[in-house]
Formats: sequence, structure tokens, C-alpha cells
Amino acid sequence: MNAIKIFQTLKTSFFYTRFNSWYYIKFVFILQAIILLLALPFLALFFQVMTTSLGYDSITDQNILEFLRNPLGLIFALLFGLFALFFIYLELSVLILVAYYHQQQIPFTIRMILRKIMRQSKYLLSFQFVFFLLYFVLIVPIAGMGLHSELTDGIYIPNFIVNELLKSTSGSILYFSFIAVVIYINIRLLFSLAIFLTGDHTIFQAIKRSWVTTRWQTWRIVANFLLFSLIGAILLFITAFIFLFPTILTEQLWAPAAPVVAGISLTLSQIFFVVAFTITPIFIAHAVIFMFLTRENKVVAKTETRGAKRKHRKSFYVVITLGIAALVTINGVYLNEVTYSDNTQIIAHRGLKSTGVENSLEALHGAAKIGVDFVEMDILETKDHQFVVFHDTNLRRLAGINRNVADMTLAELEKVTIRQDGFTSTIPSLETYIDHAKKWNVNLNIEIKTHGGESKGFIANFEKIVKDHGVESSYIYQTLDRPIVETIKKNYPAMRIGFIVPLNFGNLVNINADFIVIEEFSYSASMQEQAHARNMDLLVWTITTPEAARKYMLAGVDGIITEIPAETMKVQSDLREDQAVSTKLSDAIDLFTGN
Repeated sequence: MNAIKIFQTLKTSFFYTRFNSWYYIKFVFILQAIILLLALPFLALFFQVMTTSLGYDSITDQNILEFLRNPLGLIFALLFGLFALFFIYLELSVLILVAYYHQQQIPFTIRMILRKIMRQSKYLLSFQFVFFLLYFVLIVPIAGMGLHSELTDGIYIPNFIVNELLKSTSGSILYFSFIAVVIYINIRLLFSLAIFLTGDHTIFQAIKRSWVTTRWQTWRIVANFLLFSLIGAILLFITAFIFLFPTILTEQLWAPAAPVVAGISLTLSQIFFVVAFTITPIFIAHAVIFMFLTRENKVVAKTETRGAKRKHRKSFYVVITLGIAALVTINGVYLNEVTYSDNTQIIAHRGLKSTGVENSLEALHGAAKIGVDFVEMDILETKDHQFVVFHDTNLRRLAGINRNVADMTLAELEKVTIRQDGFTSTIPSLETYIDHAKKWNVNLNIEIKTHGGESKGFIANFEKIVKDHGVESSYIYQTLDRPIVETIKKNYPAMRIGFIVPLNFGNLVNINADFIVIEEFSYSASMQEQAHARNMDLLVWTITTPEAARKYMLAGVDGIITEIPAETMKVQSDLREDQAVSTKLSDAIDLFTGN
């Protein structure tokens, strides 16, 4: 087997993409349009039928196991997975086969490709389905590098899981080891689909052959994708600057013309990025095929032959011109009129952790000093039915003590020393924490956590504390526990209670609450609209980057629970003060490209 050549792979991918660019733009655009307009709506409709037929409004982390334990629910889930898997298989297979036939200089038709794909898809209805599922789960890391399906976009480990893992040494080791292993396996299985489609192999045989073919080539494959990513990042930066610079210059020289220039720039950027995102998957497919053919000693000498050009009538160009002119007008009006609504509240997740241990008085004080709207904190009931401000049910992570909060009294817990990121503190009681919050003039977002051993008067005792401190209506409260939400909503209407939803598929979870706290993995504009239609606020957690904070502020969410409150406040300040057309253009480009 020949060794994979890094720069030769780049050169070959660029060659075939360039000489068939117009064909690929049309072909891949139509392919992705079919997935977006047919496959995604079909899956959405099937999901809705699947859930409503069994009496569910949505699938969440709290009911998914119950759903799957139902025999009919399990059958529905398997069918949904089969349909989704088929569409992913179809989209990626078309890309792989088109690249393969072009590089092998084999004449082909779309009907021929589809016939080949359907012939191989028989394995989806056999025990080989298990290997298909394994393979497509493991190619998700490659999705971000270009060879992707529209159905795999946005699939990642939710941030709240990653954040919790990274807070401990053992969790960090577990997370990075998992990622490294998955990427390694993914690289070793990179040629599986190409082998499966271009030879006479089952998917299991293709996986085994890919494992052999990629032996001793891992670093070369990784180097190729790193090179592609670097070039893509550089081109993205350059093109963004090219599209922004004319508007920035116009604002300095003749401000009234800036919306017109920005409208033109936004339109050109939209066209450019549509083309770029359309071309990228086939470019990566060519890279995968060339590396595969190199290892198989089947590379065919390149010939510079373009696909036949089709002559268009003048009416075609007239329609295109009018369409672009209309888009320029719409974009110009949008950029001139759009403004930041400034209704997003900033909530510091467990305080300002750059000033102290999470949930400590020092972290509370730090957050109060920078002026956040709320400080989110966690409470647990103690053995003697009091409340402490602490997140974990066990003291091991922050105190190095293997004892449960439920087994200790308030007096015992207040003597425990906790440590995090070089800071040292003690565990405060809820009453002490509220007293300091009032002293430092900052409102609280109190998360009511449970450990399973709560007393019968748990909620009543809690309500008495907040009422005695006069913060029933000025604070907000949230929990993962549906019965707690229902109890507070019924018995203590003065308290604004929210329901936390780590995972939510389908419609927004149906619950009588004042607000919903949704993990950004599950966020969608549709869910935000549903929340507002029910007169509920929507809060997003846990935001860890300024870019994400800006995205959700521009989307108009009601609150952001963030790990970086200082940076998030800076983002909000910039949005309030900077209403330049060039800034709006930059935000519009980011929104369009999904950044």
C-alpha cells in the first residue's frame, strides 16, 4: 500500500472540485435541499406522530427512559433511528460515489448512483444495521470537518455535561480520553463507506478493511484534516474582512450610504457562503476518496475536463439579477432597522468563580460587584432539615470528603473547608447567603436541588425562609424536579418558579411554570416562540463563551445563565453602545453562517 501524501491530497481535492465546480454547486445544493425540504420534515412529522400517539408532548431527560420501556415507544424509536440513518447514509453515499467516479474517470448517472446505494441499503434491514449504527455514530467528529450530513449538524455532547466533567481531574481525564478514543476509531474507520460502496463488502467487512487500510496512516490523515481546517479558517477570516471592510470604510466617509453598501455586502456574503458550504462536503469527499485510492494503489492520472456547460436563456439571468436586487434591498432595510432589544438578564452561574469557590460568599460578592442581574446558586437540605448553599450531594469534589450532605447537620457542614482553583472557603447556610445577597444588593436565582432524602416539610420550610427574608417575589427559583415546580406554583404563587430542562426533543416541555431553563444543546427559536406564546420566559444555560452570549442576546432570550458573567456583561454593553451598520452586518453574517 502506498503512503498517504498530505499536500497531494489537498492538491487533488482542489483540482477535481475546481474543474467540476458548477456541477457540484448545482448537484450538492439540490441534494442538500432534498434533505432539508423532504427528509427533515418527514423526520419531524414522524417524531410528532411517535410522541403524540403515546401521549407525550415532548421527549425530555425525565421521560425518555419511560418512553423507551414502552414496547411501542421502543419500536417507534428504532424506526425513527432507521429512517434517520437511511437519510444520512443516502446523503454521504452520494457524495462518496460522485467523488469516486470522477477520480476513477468512470461515466455515471444519478440513476446509476441511486441504484448502487439502494442495492447496498439492504444491509440496513439485517443484523448489519448494528454496524451501520456504530459507524455513523463514530463519524460525527468528522462532520465538523466538512464530510457531513445535514442530519448530523449540531450533534455534540451537551455543554452542561462537559462543564461538569471538566470541573474535576478525573472527569477531565475521562472526557479527553473519550474524545481521543472516538476520534482515533473514527480515523481508522474513515474509508469504511467508500469500501462498502465501491466493492462487494458488507458494512462489517468494510469496517475491518478500513481498519487495516488506515494502519500506520493515522497521523497523515489527521494532518490532512488539520491542514484543511487551517486553510478554511484563514479563508473564512479573509472573506469576512473583505465583506466587512467596504461598509466600515463607507461609515467613515459617507455614513448615509452605509446601509446600501452593507446590504450589498450581506447579499454577496450569503451567496459566497452558500456556495462555500455547498462545495466543502464534496471537497472533503474527494480528499477521503483520494486517500483511499492512494492506499489501494488505484489512483488514476488527472485529466482537465470540465462538465458540459449549459447555455441559459436571457430570462434566466434576468430572474437571477432581479432576485439579487430584491435580496440586496431586503438586507439593506433589515440592517438599517434592526436593533438590539436589550431584554436579556445576565445570571452568574454559581457566582463569579474567578473570585472564589463556586456557591461561596466570595463568589457571590464578586458577582454582586460587577452588577449582574441575578446570581444562580444551589441549595440542599441537611440532616437537621436546614439548607446549605452547595451543588453536589456529596462533598468529595470540593472538600475531598466522601460524605453526603443529607447525612450531615448544618453545623457540621458549615465547618467544612472547600477548595477550588486555588480558592478556599466554607459552606454557607441559605440564610447567611441571603443576608449577604441583600447586603450586597444582588438578587438570587435559587436552584432547589434534591438528594432523595428530603423531609415532608421540605418546601414549606424553604418558603418560610425566603418569606421571612422578604425575598419571595424579588428572587426567582428553579428546579429539575417537576413536583416541586407544581407544588410551588400551586401553594406559593408569589414565588416565580422555573423548570430546568437539560434535554428537550420535539415541542417545548409542557409544564405550568413561570419560566423554562433550557440547556443550549436543546435551544431553538421555535422553543422560544412556544415559551412566549405560553407567557413564560426562556432562560438558556450554561453559556461559556462571549460568542454564544452574543448569539443568544441577539436572539432575544430572556436570560442567560453563564460561567463568564463579566465577559457576558461586556458583550451586552457593546451591543447597547455599538449600533453601527458594520457591527450589524458582522452579526448578520455570523447568524447566517451559524457562528
